Amino acid sequence: MKNLFNFVLPLVFIVSCSMEETSSNSENTVEDRLSNIYYTEFMPCTSGPDYSTENLTKMIAEWQKLLTNENLQGVWGYAPAADTNSVPNTGWWEVQWASKELADQAWSEWVQNKEANEWNEKYASVLQCDGEARNGFNSVFPIASSQYSELPDSGYFYSEVHLCEFNDGSTQEEAIAFLSGFTEAVSNADYSDTSYHLGNYFYTDDTNGFLWANFTNSEASMNKANVSFEASVRESMFPIFSEFASCGDVPDLYHGYTLYNAENKEFMPTFMSN
Repeated sequence: MKNLFNFVLPLVFIVSCSMEETSSNSENTVEDRLSNIYYTEFMPCTSGPDYSTENLTKMIAEWQKLLTNENLQGVWGYAPAADTNSVPNTGWWEVQWASKELADQAWSEWVQNKEANEWNEKYASVLQCDGEARNGFNSVFPIASSQYSELPDSGYFYSEVHLCEFNDGSTQEEAIAFLSGFTEAVSNADYSDTSYHLGNYFYTDDTNGFLWANFTNSEASMNKANVSFEASVRESMFPIFSEFASCGDVPDLYHGYTLYNAENKEFMPTFMSN
């Protein structure tokens, strides 16, 4: 495994799972969101022998002080919430950019950072991630995270990730076009107080697959969102979705945290106790 510093890159926060402006359900707003395609990297992580809430908090606090590059858009951490996940005992860091070119440039700068190397050595026994195993995605987010209530001040979110495949001949463009109608169907259902929003992540090196990720403010809220989907969304939208893609029966489940917010540089996540 590569040590953590090899992928934790300088960033600023703009969109995805946290701290967005409240947005309306208008078609124009949704279409504007769908026209913004971001470059996202996911990297696998495992905890070390000194992993604890206290050490993780210290690690992130010191890491935040090293962030200077303003080309990256956000970072979020995911810890497994189920034994049935497709990659057992593995967490992830999500790092979001405006483009792959900006990501590659920042990587090049970060690995030469002396202070980052020192920080990495200090916390190598807390968390390790495999920078060379990162996967690149083009990602879209049709619903603001504050649309159905604000996320917790702690930075916490609950995530349900579906691994999906395109049917023969289907494309990313079809999947993105579907999200406008899906978002409208959600707006007519009961997702109140759940902080429900979603992201679609399309592999850059595999046009056959993508990730459908749902986000809420708690596991209970995810359960409510799923009940609302079954009651008010599935009947109208699932047949359309099935025309171009299919997903696995069991989603991967994660506890997640926003790890940095450039709009509030004093922000620090409050991690749950072990």
